[in-house]
This record gives sequence, structure tokens and C-alpha cells, in this order.
Amino acid sequence: MTNHHTIRLNGPWEMIAGLSDEPQRVKLPQGWPDIVSASHAGPVMLQRWFHRPTGIDDGSRVELILIDLPFSGSASVNDTSLGPFPAQQEHAIHLGEHLTQRCCLTLSVERLADLGNAIPVPQISLAIHPPD
Repeated sequence: MTNHHTIRLNGPWEMIAGLSDEPQRVKLPQGWPDIVSASHAGPVMLQRWFHRPTGIDDGSRVELILIDLPFSGSASVNDTSLGPFPAQQEHAIHLGEHLTQRCCLTLSVERLADLGNAIPVPQISLAIHPPD
């Protein structure tokens, strides 16, 4: 059994699709079909602001958890690259030293997964693990 607190990053995201400078608001999980559709037409970037979680001790570990995203891509927080992530898998990325009082998470869509007619219900969240 895992001993961590999960914060889902649903809520409003900004989607910048194609060459547009105007972001479109999408609410997850309902907005996944819009993101997949926009990705067929060109590059897509998703951004979401969040505050540094409260109650993090010095020994706590904070991870970005990506589950079943319908695309592979790369992630960054506060303009610092967190590296690539795979499509349709669970992927954890350590965030600890990158967290500030207000954080901007950016997911760049690089390649859509072969979804057939199904769009999974992905999850984006933070996992806060207590000190060991």
C-alpha cells in the first residue's frame, strides 16, 4: 500500500494549439477529446498554474504523475525541463527542487498514441510522499 497524498491537476488548463498565440481553456478530464483533436492539426502545448503544496517537510518527495496520456511529449515546470514522458503509461517525475510558491507546469505534445476509436481517461497529479 502506498503512503502518499495525491493532488489531481484537473481544473482549468490553457491549451495553445498550432501557431495560435491565443490559449484556449480546457477542463480536464472532459477536455481530453479537444486536446487529441487539436493535436491532429499541429503542435499543442498545455499549461497549468498551481501553488506549492502545503505541508511539505524537508524530507518529503513530490512527484508529477502522468497516467495514460494519449500522447508522448516533454514536461517542464517553471521553464525548467523535466524531460520526456511516454504515451499510455504511468510515468513519475521528481519535482522537489523545482517547486516555488507558484508553479507553471507545461506539457508539450510531441506524438499522438495510436488510440483507434478510444480516448483513455488520463490522469495528471502530484504525489506527495512523506519523509522515509
